[in-house]
Amino acid sequence: MKKENGNLPILDIHQAAYLELHGIEPNLTKQGTRVIFEFPSRKPVFDLIQQYNSNPSVNVLDYVSHLRRLRSQMLAMRD
Repeated sequence: MKKENGNLPILDIHQAAYLELHGIEPNLTKQGTRVIFEFPSRKPVFDLIQQYNSNPSVNVLDYVSHLRRLRSQMLAMRD
């Protein structure tokens, strides 16, 4: 996906929740009917994306809490 304004757009809410779980807050933007999670285009973000793709162990309750919060923000933006 193309980087815009120094931000890395991510469409996967699960990946966005993993990044947020590790302290990187996304900016949510609406493009048409989709909500895009934008993260700063920095090395720690890319390192966390690599970790996510290698199927790490995480605290499920914390992860689900971030996932639910992101989903509620996303749905609020759609309405």
